[in-house]
Amino acid sequence: MKRRQVDLPSIVKDVNVIMVDIEGTTTSINFVKEELFPYVRREVRNYLHDTWDTNDTGDDVLALTQQVMEDVAEGVAGSKPLPAGGESEREDLIAALVTNILGMMDADRKVTPLKTLQGHMWRKAYRDGTITGHVYEDAVEALKAWKKEGKKLVVYSSGSVQAQKLLFGYSCYGDLLHYFSQHFDTTVGSKVETESYLKILRQLHCGPDQVLFLTDLVKEARAATEAGLKVILSVREGTAALTPQDRKDFPVITSFGQLLSHPAEGDSPPAKKRAGKEKKEGEEKEEEDKEGEGKEVEDKEGEEKEDGDKEGEEKKEEEEDDE
Repeated sequence: MKRRQVDLPSIVKDVNVIMVDIEGTTTSINFVKEELFPYVRREVRNYLHDTWDTNDTGDDVLALTQQVMEDVAEGVAGSKPLPAGGESEREDLIAALVTNILGMMDADRKVTPLKTLQGHMWRKAYRDGTITGHVYEDAVEALKAWKKEGKKLVVYSSGSVQAQKLLFGYSCYGDLLHYFSQHFDTTVGSKVETESYLKILRQLHCGPDQVLFLTDLVKEARAATEAGLKVILSVREGTAALTPQDRKDFPVITSFGQLLSHPAEGDSPPAKKRAGKEKKEGEEKEEEDKEGEGKEVEDKEGEEKEDGDKEGEEKKEEEEDDE
């Protein structure tokens, strides 16, 4: 059965709040998998060693230690017991923490202690220019348009609030943080649990029918739908394949541009490129028209000359007959 056509811009028009996911929605999955996560894997040991005595790392170590103890007690795959604390055993503790951190990342765990540590590490990378946040151009244009229309824009991502702010604050399009009024992470709950969205609604002080959630993950979409939110699925390069049922249950986009009823103020580079192309095509058409007009004149003059030649020949023949 063919899915009925949905007027996507009208969905946006009918809500007051637009909540966006990041990975696979506003931002390339490849950026996260090929830049952000590899950076953590590569640098985590040195980072813990170099920042061990700072308040942030001290808090991170305490939270991670508690998480690992719980994982070991519950028999979570990949978790390893930590050695007893003590200054003389710092390197052993760091090594054990790194083992558990990498295990959590291998399992794609969304636990808050891991996400907080990653956010602290990325802060350094963004600030020193090692990393620049990726955001799709069509997402930036949509943010501009929605902000102009008075929509409230918020973020809900598994990455920590700090990591979210760093990505948008140090993006390839400059600082985009001014577009967002609130940020939510796993401290409100897992993104696949309906209760998390109910908590967010309470903090937003609005009804579920006034919120549109954009995400690439079906499990998140279903949890948000159960909470009453409107949901649209994002399909980008590298996102998980959707089943026919998924596409039947949710509207699907491949670009934020599909949600806009009109272009954002100020042409984006592709729009400028298209405008230039249209102008060039118009000029070429005008030249062709002129050439066509010239050819018509030439053809007409040729026809008139040919008619004149015929009349001359006929007159000559008449004179010869008279003779």
